[in-house]
Amino acid sequence: MITIFDYSDYRLFLRDWLHAQKADGHPITYETLGEAAGFTSKGFLTQILQGKTNLPERMIGDIAKALDLRKKERDYFDLLVRFNQAKRAAQRAELHRRIQEGFKADVKALALDQFEYYQKWYYSAIRSLLGYYEFRGDFADLAKQLEPAITPAQAKRAVGLLEELGLIVRKEDGLYHLTDRLITSGESFVSHAVIQFQRETMELAKEALETFPKNKRSGSTLTLGLSEAGYRALEEKLRVLRQEMVEIARFDKEIDRVIQVNLHAFPMTRKPKEGRK
Repeated sequence: MITIFDYSDYRLFLRDWLHAQKADGHPITYETLGEAAGFTSKGFLTQILQGKTNLPERMIGDIAKALDLRKKERDYFDLLVRFNQAKRAAQRAELHRRIQEGFKADVKALALDQFEYYQKWYYSAIRSLLGYYEFRGDFADLAKQLEPAITPAQAKRAVGLLEELGLIVRKEDGLYHLTDRLITSGESFVSHAVIQFQRETMELAKEALETFPKNKRSGSTLTLGLSEAGYRALEEKLRVLRQEMVEIARFDKEIDRVIQVNLHAFPMTRKPKEGRK
């Protein structure tokens, strides 16, 4: 059973809810759920789940009713949708406060900075870039430093967010400097807070196969047959490797580039049913 209180992204909750219904033998399509909520367009819910459009506030209650959520779940769902779709930082902060105060006993601490920081791949890229790039406010030039390049407006938004989060500070010399504060995914909403970031960096990895020559990128794939114990051992190896890579970056000198490293392990087959060989 999935619970809305484990989610910091209502779109992910809706996707997982639909998958859970299918796994329980009650398959419900996007169109069916949309019809139950009163949507007149068959593809409207799909567009919402893909992030192409927002769920209208007047329809939040309709979706909650179609999901058969209880009163407290409906209230949390309502705040979560508004939080996810809020455009201004002040709105997000206020909705975050209401979530924390109203559902403290039900949800884990929702890290506002984590949620915002992981929404775009270039936020973390610019933070790493400012660790060595002398930036004094030329957003057009800053935007061109990334690959793929972003717009000056996006670069300005990224710098503004990093300042809000206390990750960078502009000093008397006019340059932006990194602070000692670190962003970590922590224990709260781990799988959901960073999933958008992971999706974006996976898309970048796909593009890199065509964009960069082989001597400018590194990539390999493995397809393995493993037991449960073997998989756990693999997970531990990946954990140690991540720590080692962080240590390499920490003690590296004369840094002149930002590198994205993606490590993924996922099943390609179903586990056999109990008793079968």
